[in-house]
Amino acid sequence: MHVLSIKPEMILYFYMASCLAVLVFNILYIFVDKYKGRRLEHRSLEMVDEISGQIQDTKGGNIQEAYFFGLARRLRKLEKLRAFEFSMDEIQKTVPKEDMKEYLEHLRRVFLELVPIYEKRDEIEQAYFASLVEKFEIDRGHKGYDGLMDLMIRMVVNKGVYVRENALKALYMMGNKEAVLAAWEKMEDNEIYHSKKLLSDGLLSFTGDRGELARLLFGHRDRFEPRLILPVMQFIRFLGEDFRSEFLEIMKKETEDKEIRLEAVRYFRKYPYGPAREALQRFLQYHEFLDWEYAAVAAQALASYPGPDTVDCLKEGLKAANWYVRLNCADALIVGLKIQKKDLFDVYNGRDRYAREILHYVTEKIEIKGQEMELRETDV
Repeated sequence: MHVLSIKPEMILYFYMASCLAVLVFNILYIFVDKYKGRRLEHRSLEMVDEISGQIQDTKGGNIQEAYFFGLARRLRKLEKLRAFEFSMDEIQKTVPKEDMKEYLEHLRRVFLELVPIYEKRDEIEQAYFASLVEKFEIDRGHKGYDGLMDLMIRMVVNKGVYVRENALKALYMMGNKEAVLAAWEKMEDNEIYHSKKLLSDGLLSFTGDRGELARLLFGHRDRFEPRLILPVMQFIRFLGEDFRSEFLEIMKKETEDKEIRLEAVRYFRKYPYGPAREALQRFLQYHEFLDWEYAAVAAQALASYPGPDTVDCLKEGLKAANWYVRLNCADALIVGLKIQKKDLFDVYNGRDRYAREILHYVTEKIEIKGQEMELRETDV
């Protein structure tokens, strides 16, 4: 039958029937979803009483082995694991953390039994399992390796970024620096790329001795590519550990990776170091023969090294061909070192128009910001 032979009203009826079917489906989906939600909530409430009772028994030294054995079998189902999490969330609102300490320690054996189960699940369930390990602080402070710690290390090579990130968070929570090193070596060996920011921020959440962790990772930097060395150096900069002599060596090494050297320069901006002064100035003095980024970042760092030699060096940097180098030099002089306009008379009245313009630009920017602050205070 040719399509043109179909009556127009038949097409309209078919369209109306389709819309009605979609409407019915949506209504049924809403009711089913609400039913599942209520059923999960009901199961969570049932587990609240059960867990609360076990917390009190465990606190009193009455450990029921059968309960933990049965719990491990029940939590193999994702729905039960979710209900368990919701129950724990409800309990933590009223029960002090000290009272739950013993229960959480015994919960470790349950999660150890779940390792071979969830290791075989899909990425979403693996990521969820790792997040609960971190949330309930399973294995926190544990010195030796076990199946749970090994699983987290294996997870860091997973293609799923959420699995990898949750596994790393769990390792940071455990506070075992050797386990973190093992995980980083695993990422290196498998050429895993992970966000540098997530890596550096994650290291800051480490619950063990972060200084020791920094020393351990930095001491093994020869094992890592720059993509993993850089987050370690950023971690050290945020942490404030004293790596000045090591970073100075990196900054001076011309064969070192560019990003690694630039990170060393940023470190010396935050943590001034006398022997680094001359090396930082050389980046500006030889800006014509180097990558402009070295001079630009060095100019920012020199704001932490007041003195006539630094002022003269930054004035010379105002003549650079690159706009960012000139901008950072002007900013370091006016904002960082707070050099007065009268002390920049030679630049304002010099022949270099670009040097004069960049000083005017920074000055006007400061004035505009000041006016904006005054308006905000007035509005308040």
